Amino acid sequence: MDEKWLEPKTDFSSIFQDSVKEGLRNTLGETVMLTILPLLKQSLQTYAEKPSEFHRELQFYFGFGALTLERMIVKELFQKLSLHYTSSSELDFETSIGLARKDLSFVQRGVVRK
Repeated sequence: MDEKWLEPKTDFSSIFQDSVKEGLRNTLGETVMLTILPLLKQSLQTYAEKPSEFHRELQFYFGFGALTLERMIVKELFQKLSLHYTSSSELDFETSIGLARKDLSFVQRGVVRK
């Protein structure tokens, strides 16, 4: 996907959805990504609001492998939001998604976080 500047009213949900697809595609391949998405109990839009439920769903299908997928998804999300990403295992998936959402809201409001 091409680098682009974020619009002031960037929709976090759509960026989350793109990040999930890219993270799954880059880790598992196109075919597996396209196979997994229809098996999910809820929409990616719903999971953008409820990342802990998405975490449980990934764990159901992939067990401990879900952690690797979550890291790839978070990495994609942070890249799309032009945020600094560190591959720290200290933060869980839900916390990382919450930080990305908060940072996007700061950017949209013109607040610079240090």
